[in-house]
Amino acid sequence: MSDFNFVFKEYSDEDNKIYEDVMKKIMQNIKNGMSFREAVDSIDIKDNELKGFIEDDALKILIAELCYVSKIPFEELADMLKLPLDTIRTANLEMLEDIALTLNNSFNKERSGNA
Repeated sequence: MSDFNFVFKEYSDEDNKIYEDVMKKIMQNIKNGMSFREAVDSIDIKDNELKGFIEDDALKILIAELCYVSKIPFEELADMLKLPLDTIRTANLEMLEDIALTLNNSFNKERSGNA
């Protein structure tokens, strides 16, 4: 995981297709027993920025689905993915910051339209 750096970026239709395809492969590889690192390293993306974005998103999606929806403790997820617990906790905090920023931006856009 990289340091938190919230950036709004527009991706092309091609990038979006790559994102969707690669995300499915990563999730399937994890379901098939690969560690998180093995699953991410198994994909071939030339654009390192896009690959980093996908890696960050994949971990945050796993945290949301498995820890918040399925109630799996962070420690168990770390063991499942073969990642340090600190990596899971850091990604969780980044995810919560992403959510807060997104909500704040949405709220500010709504308010500016009503001024």
